[in-house]
Amino acid sequence: MKKTIQAIVAIGMLGIACGGTRASEDPAFKSYLGEIDAVAKQGPFQPNWKSLEGFQVPEWYVDGKFEIFIHWGAYSVPAFGNEWYPREMYNADQSRRGVYQHHLDTYGSPAEYGYQEFLKQFKAEKFDAKEWAKLFFPMNCPPNSRLP
Repeated sequence: MKKTIQAIVAIGMLGIACGGTRASEDPAFKSYLGEIDAVAKQGPFQPNWKSLEGFQVPEWYVDGKFEIFIHWGAYSVPAFGNEWYPREMYNADQSRRGVYQHHLDTYGSPAEYGYQEFLKQFKAEKFDAKEWAKLFFPMNCPPNSRLP
């Protein structure tokens, strides 16, 4: 699991480092994808439905209650599309939801204004954990829960 997480993080960083180069054409990217595939093949699942047929959902999940998961990152700086913005902004040929064109129109070429520029702007200066807790607390907290 640790290697898988490291690989995912590395893909993201490699995508940022590649700048305007199409990832599918970058030899370093292709090489790293080969390493990632090798690690993934060592895991318990393969990218097919047959591989998942015997999976048993853990009891804690079956008995799970309503939860809220927040995924937040530098992609919220351009606030367009979704968390796939960093991938789509470099993908001129297959950009979904118009992300590539939006980036081109708003910021210019991804080769000149890459995702690393958003990383510099992601400061979260207005983030207030207590306000988030107040928003979600009434939705489904156990009776003994208390606000932080």
